[in-house]
Amino acid sequence: MSLYKQLWISVALLMLVIFGITFAINGVSSSRYLEQQLSLKNSDDATALALSLSQQALDPVILELQLAAKLDQGSYEYIELLDPNGEVIFSRSNTMTEVDTPRWITRVFPIYSTPGTATISNGWNPVGELSLKSHDQFAYAELWNGAKRTLLALLLAIVFASIIGSLALRIILQPLRQVVGQAQAMGERRFITLAEPFTTEFAEVTRSMNELARRVRDMLNRESERLTRQREITDLDKTTGILQREPFMARLSAKLASDGVDARGSVALVRLGNLVRLNQHYGRQNIDTLLNDIGSALIQFATTETRWVTGRLNGSDFCIIAPGEDNPKHLGEVLQRILYDALDHHAMRRDAHVPGSCVAYISGDTIAQIMTSLDGALLAADGENESTLVVATRGASSALPAREQAAMWKKELNNALTEGRLFMQTFPVLDAHHKLLHMEGMIRLNINDDIRSAGEFMPWVHRLDLGGQIDREMIVLGIDNIKRQAQPTCINLTATSLTDPTFTAWLEDYLSKNSEATKRLSLEIDETASFTYDDGFRRLATCARKFGVQMGIEHMGYRISDIGKLSELGADYIKIDSLFIRDLQINPGNLALVRTYANIAQSLGLACIAEGVGNDQEHEAVIEAGVTGACGPGITL
Repeated sequence: MSLYKQLWISVALLMLVIFGITFAINGVSSSRYLEQQLSLKNSDDATALALSLSQQALDPVILELQLAAKLDQGSYEYIELLDPNGEVIFSRSNTMTEVDTPRWITRVFPIYSTPGTATISNGWNPVGELSLKSHDQFAYAELWNGAKRTLLALLLAIVFASIIGSLALRIILQPLRQVVGQAQAMGERRFITLAEPFTTEFAEVTRSMNELARRVRDMLNRESERLTRQREITDLDKTTGILQREPFMARLSAKLASDGVDARGSVALVRLGNLVRLNQHYGRQNIDTLLNDIGSALIQFATTETRWVTGRLNGSDFCIIAPGEDNPKHLGEVLQRILYDALDHHAMRRDAHVPGSCVAYISGDTIAQIMTSLDGALLAADGENESTLVVATRGASSALPAREQAAMWKKELNNALTEGRLFMQTFPVLDAHHKLLHMEGMIRLNINDDIRSAGEFMPWVHRLDLGGQIDREMIVLGIDNIKRQAQPTCINLTATSLTDPTFTAWLEDYLSKNSEATKRLSLEIDETASFTYDDGFRRLATCARKFGVQMGIEHMGYRISDIGKLSELGADYIKIDSLFIRDLQINPGNLALVRTYANIAQSLGLACIAEGVGNDQEHEAVIEAGVTGACGPGITL
């Protein structure tokens, strides 16, 4: 039972006790008062009647008639007259019509009035002793009427007290609702902090939970800083602060294997010509400063596009991967301009040239294809000894102009949504004991019986702003798969699900109509979207949790500096990107990263899953590192 109900019951019981005590005291006081007044009336009436009779001729017949007439007025229970010797001269009682008074009130509050007595005399000679008693039914009727008035007044008081008490309880319990909300958030793995309420007891609880939330956040920040320092040592070029060749190529490989928004874009490669001669002419220290400025400019440029990656492939070659960029020539020109600006700042441009090459890529291309195209085009540009930019081609896959490709994919995707040609292919996600965690559903497109993977069309989904429709279709497919296969199923959603406020309303309505299947449904958002649109993630997670749907974050490992946000998002599990799993058994840097994420997940009560496990050696390595599950080509049921 809630504290609010308990308080209301306590208040109600208290008010009933007060009412009972008040009613009892008022009843006893009123009955004693009426008893006293009735006794006084009896005495006064007896005295008045005796005086009236003493002034008249005391003929026995007349005396009896007057006493009978007095009795017949109906207000007396009896009248009795005794002579001086105690003999009865007149004695008669009167039965009164029943008054509508509860019998219990006569038993609880009895009224015992004293009969009135007086002496009737004839001059100095006493005639007899007169006694009379009024009916007490009138007193009981008055007592009952007074009780009803008291009851009505107390009921009105209770109503007003309830209204005032309700308002007071709302004010008093407002801090409690905040404390409960914070406790529920922590139960959902969202370690939030609140301002301390004015109530001392609630303030102590809030203070303790705030301290816990701060400790969790500090722990995550320390891990983030440690991973950042480790990454700076192993992955970043010391002079420029951007990725070295090997980790950069690993990022390029991950983009080329992507099934999401990163599956299509452009790559540009620019060379700082005459670097050896520049070193000899300006000195190593000045050139290192130049390279540092170039690296800082590239880092600042890449921060505007969180999915873009920059790297230094060797001493003079700088490269950038730009998922979603349709125009490779524009990307190459931007990269050249960054180097031009740095050279101008150091007054070195007249002594250097900046040749470049660029190429578009799509999912399924290989690193060899991309780098061969770039290197060949760069060699041609560098041979002219000028700042030439050459646009390379990979073959027929990029021959169709972007505008025509966009029109083609828009038509195909809209037709697929209308005709139901989108379907889902599932892959198992298993725990360390080879038990099924869920089936991960990957979207596929059927074009004239030609099955297209997500990597081929998802970049166009984002570019054509069809993410919301695709997300809705995927959830429908996921629920259908759960109903058919009775297996827990995971669905990958786009960033649109976090930025479109109408999506959450649609999701709540759809899940409410399929509540029996929702407890086996999981929804995943990639790391970049989850950390970028964290408010949207929390909103979606709150909606999903109402129906028992789990929320996950996939492709983890890139946004190391944002690890602290895990304490506030309320995710149920995380998936480490395949980039950091590949050859894990021989890569100490990635092994340390996976262990750190596994420890963080364990501390927050999350499941940690490794993506892209390709063989038994990688599987053994990730399990030894502490992950709770794995998926990929090397994981089968």
